[in-house]
Amino acid sequence: MPQDIGEPASEAHQTFSIGAIRSSVLMARSVIEAVAKDHGIHKGPLVAKIDALSAANLIKDFTKDTAHVIRAFGNDMAHGDFGVPLDKEDAEGVLDFMDLLLREVYQDPAKLKALKSKADARKATPAP
Repeated sequence: MPQDIGEPASEAHQTFSIGAIRSSVLMARSVIEAVAKDHGIHKGPLVAKIDALSAANLIKDFTKDTAHVIRAFGNDMAHGDFGVPLDKEDAEGVLDFMDLLLREVYQDPAKLKALKSKADARKATPAP
């Protein structure tokens, strides 16, 4: 995954680990937006960017739904609605689903590509 997405995703987990749950949720929301931008989706609000990730088959419907939940939680923080209740369990769920999206968009395709490359190399190598 690109460093400018991986580092903020790690930062979201780091802020959670010190109890900064609002910051971790806001960072997770920002990571989702960065993923969209990394795939050339720059226009419109985040809701449209998430839908565009799905339309481009970069994320499954379930992941799209989770991204919208992350967006909803993060919007409260992004727009200064700090009075909206948010607890550790909420933030933990947001981070889990951010990780799911990152696995689906970056990590799983990279793992499959590496495995496919090995399979292709095995086919090209004559058996003893």
